Amino acid sequence: MNPESRGAGKLQRASEHVRKYLILYTILSVAIALPIGYHSSGFTIANRGLLSNLVIFFAILTIYPSMIQLKTEGFVKSLKSWKQILVSLIYVFVLSPIIAFGLAPTFGNDQIGVGFVTANIVPASSASLGYVLIAGGSIELATALAVLSFVIAIPAIPLLLNFYGSQVSTAISTIPVLLSVFYILVLPFAAGQLTRYPLLRKKGSSFVNKTLRPYLSLATMLSMLSLIFVLVDKEASVMISKPRIVGEIIGYQSAIIVGILIVSILVSRMMHFSYEDHQAVAFISVTKNQSVAAAIATLALNPISALPPAIIPMIQPVIAIIYIHLEKTIKAFFQLPHEQPLERKHPASSQ
Repeated sequence: MNPESRGAGKLQRASEHVRKYLILYTILSVAIALPIGYHSSGFTIANRGLLSNLVIFFAILTIYPSMIQLKTEGFVKSLKSWKQILVSLIYVFVLSPIIAFGLAPTFGNDQIGVGFVTANIVPASSASLGYVLIAGGSIELATALAVLSFVIAIPAIPLLLNFYGSQVSTAISTIPVLLSVFYILVLPFAAGQLTRYPLLRKKGSSFVNKTLRPYLSLATMLSMLSLIFVLVDKEASVMISKPRIVGEIIGYQSAIIVGILIVSILVSRMMHFSYEDHQAVAFISVTKNQSVAAAIATLALNPISALPPAIIPMIQPVIAIIYIHLEKTIKAFFQLPHEQPLERKHPASSQ
């Protein structure tokens, strides 16, 4: 084996290791950042600008690799599943924002409330397609949903934030929000696709979609852990002095995710979606890209608005993985009453 292959193998193993223990590394990142941020609050206050720039830097590093992996080719063909797409968009841009609008004012801090709303109106995270793949969902539909939710989020985020601000008498400037959406969504998407298509022509789809994936996944995960560290470090004093708010963010977000998952199961069953299509709709609808939310909060909102996007990554993947482990139960629920498991249909095959 040549050195290049050995290096690729090590990166592959490193990527699989970090992905397997991502929850533990996320908790570790928070656990290290909290005491460091709390005991160096003077440095944090004196270097707010530097830390804000680091948030933007790591957010872009988190988003850019996923934009290279985002498959937009064949996207039009996936639009035929219009019922599934419509249901998912309702979850993402209607149901989730409505619940967040109702819960956000109870924090007692308008800026944290705005940050919580922002965390619930951003599009799917880069991990969403991975969850769909593990759960045996439709990758084609998930990709179409991811692209559509991404495109719709560009005008929807400023509109929803301004609507929420008008309801709670909180001033939210439109131009900074629009600029932040452009910097954090449009530019990384354009850069990612401009990287993807030359690589497709030069190296082929196998290289871009398979060979390159471990490198991009590892870069995304390490950037996300770094982003969480900086976000928690910035807000460590608030998190330690006001643990109730941290508990509320975790509790509220858990309720939103679990609630929408339950609704999606019932609606998908009622509308006769397949198990594969349901899993695509479910994961793309409930797993949000908190890197985008953190960057928007840092660029366009009050710094403390970044607190919810800093905390939510501690609970979002946990619920997603628990849901994945319920695969057999969910599949059984989508089994039609007149259907029987394959082994019962063909008892002779097991003899």
